[in-house]
Amino acid sequence: MRLLMVKMSSLGDIIHVFPVLEYVKECHPECKIDWVVEKPFSELVEAHPLVNRTICIQTKKWRSEFLKNGTWQEIINFRHELRDIHYDLVLDLQGNVKSGLVTMSAKSPLKVGFSYSSVSEWPNLLFTNKKYHPPSGKNIREDYLFIAQSAMGNFSKKIKGSVPLKLSIKENAHLQPILNNLQQFECLKILVCSGSNWTNKQLSKETLKTFLKCLRNYFDAHFFFIWGNQDEKLLAEDLIAALPQQGSLLDKVSLPSLQNLMAKMDLILAMDSLPLHLAGTTSTATYSLFGASSAQKYKPPGEHHEAFQGHCPYDKKFERRCDILRTCRTGACIKQLEGEALFRHFHAWWSSLIFEKL
Repeated sequence: MRLLMVKMSSLGDIIHVFPVLEYVKECHPECKIDWVVEKPFSELVEAHPLVNRTICIQTKKWRSEFLKNGTWQEIINFRHELRDIHYDLVLDLQGNVKSGLVTMSAKSPLKVGFSYSSVSEWPNLLFTNKKYHPPSGKNIREDYLFIAQSAMGNFSKKIKGSVPLKLSIKENAHLQPILNNLQQFECLKILVCSGSNWTNKQLSKETLKTFLKCLRNYFDAHFFFIWGNQDEKLLAEDLIAALPQQGSLLDKVSLPSLQNLMAKMDLILAMDSLPLHLAGTTSTATYSLFGASSAQKYKPPGEHHEAFQGHCPYDKKFERRCDILRTCRTGACIKQLEGEALFRHFHAWWSSLIFEKL
């Protein structure tokens, strides 16, 4: 069996689709899965051990350089690579016009996607011949799984949801000293991911600092901080200064390396962000903070994943994300959270989680 996955962006959404790979392999162990993805996001797809072939597309580059001869040659090469294989099934899990055009170009008798009620952009409906609508109120990962389950007619297969990503020789050489260093810590190892692409998804520095101090005072723990840009690095350094001898700044690593590192931690603390979704592909427990996006929709599923949902003072209601996430002047739903309240919520969950393991 040959299957083509069409999920081109973005990084977080690509990670949400990973359980579909496991599901397909459970149903058809011999299945070869190819994946169409935007080139800037291909690192994660290429590192997944269940992906047979990664087919890169560069729509942003092609639009900006549309009149160049080289662009047309790249488009032609992409189309040849895409149509080189006859697929038994195409899963369009993007649901927009771009993915629809890719789905249309692929050779397959069965092209499956979202129905009118759930598709991102309605023209996508023109390019699929089987359409399904996921039940409302489910986690985003369950939405994607539902499409695949409906296409294959099998809702009984169970998946672990934790597959280690492949590392290159260079990545492994960079990561191994970090992992070796972790072995000296016999206390609770907590990875702190304080950043997010959107400031209205981030805790205030003072709230996060108070929360971490509460954790430090109650648990024998060491905090490891990751960062993606200079602002996040400066924030991490400030937080480490508030945790004398109990905080460490980690080197920047690739996303596959980060996922393997997360698997060696006892707990991940994160906002609704790429690191949280990456942590959800491991068996490590996570505690996450949500404000202008829905924890029910986006937090990793399972009892070992917990989230705190902030309250909107403007009484905004949403199933996925607040419609003023990017424009809200205050971000009060998360900025006004208090560190002590977060700790009480965390402690109640963590205590019950540990009790269940005993």
